[in-house]
Amino acid sequence: MDTSLKAGDLAENESGKPYLISSLEETVQRCRIRLCIRQGSFCYNRELGGNLHKLDRSDENLSGNALLLVREALLPIKQVVVKEVSAEVHNGKIVLDITISAYGEEASMEVTV
Repeated sequence: MDTSLKAGDLAENESGKPYLISSLEETVQRCRIRLCIRQGSFCYNRELGGNLHKLDRSDENLSGNALLLVREALLPIKQVVVKEVSAEVHNGKIVLDITISAYGEEASMEVTV
């Protein structure tokens, strides 16, 4: 069990207390953190994060390379299997649509690089 994050801060329930999450929702949050943080930038754990910032918007194989980098970033989360990654460029930014499976369920997330 963990606390939910929203826009970099703790998400709160109706009574103003931190909102708790577990299982798939918690795993999706852990994945999102690993994908959004540049590997090596968190001083307490230099292994945390990924290298999605290395993606090139003009790459002909953008989705394929994004798939490899997403799998690399999420490899330490043992229960997660990356099912699909598609990448498109919107307004100069790379937008990834990622589908994972964990605990026998699938979840999707969008990450902007």
